[in-house]
Amino acid sequence: MARGRSPRWYFNRRGWTIWGIVAFLALLFLMHAELRNIQKPVWAGEEQAAAQAKEKAGLVEVESAEKYVWDEPLWVVSGRNDKGNSLVVWLLKDKQPHTEDVAQSAKEATIAQTLLTSRTGADIIRIRPGWYQGKPIWEAHYSLQKEQKRYYYDFYEFVSGKFIATYSLTAKRSS
Repeated sequence: MARGRSPRWYFNRRGWTIWGIVAFLALLFLMHAELRNIQKPVWAGEEQAAAQAKEKAGLVEVESAEKYVWDEPLWVVSGRNDKGNSLVVWLLKDKQPHTEDVAQSAKEATIAQTLLTSRTGADIIRIRPGWYQGKPIWEAHYSLQKEQKRYYYDFYEFVSGKFIATYSLTAKRSS
C-alpha cells in the first residue's frame, strides 16, 4: 500500500517552519507589548509636563520634555511661545515654573567649546539644561581618559555660561 500524504502537516519540515515563524512573531509581539507597558509611565509624565508648560509658561509648541534629577526631581521642557521665541521651562514641584529665553542665554555650542578648551581630550557625552542649587544651569557630562576612563559633570550658568562646579564619578576598578 502506497503511503499518502500525512494528514498531520504540522509534523513535517514545512509545519515546523511555520510553527517556528508563528512562535517568533508571537515573541516579538509580546516583547513590544512589554516595552510599551514599561514606557507608559515615562510617556505619561512627558505629556503631563508638556501640558503643564503650555498652561503655566505659555508655550504653544513643545519640542522636548525631559525629567531631570540632581538636587531635586523636576521636568525641563523646551518649546516655543506664541511669538515664536525658543524657551526652556523648568517645572519645579510645588513652585512656579522658571522660564528662560534661549536667545538670551549661553548656547550649547559655546558650553561645548568652553568645556573642550578647559578639559583637553574630553569626550562630550551630553550637554543639557538642568537645575543646580536653585538656579538654571547647563549640565555637561563628559569623560576623560588618563590612566583609566573617568566620567565628570560640569555645571555652567544657563544665561552667562560661567563655570560653576565639577563633579567626578568614581572610576571603575576591575578585580
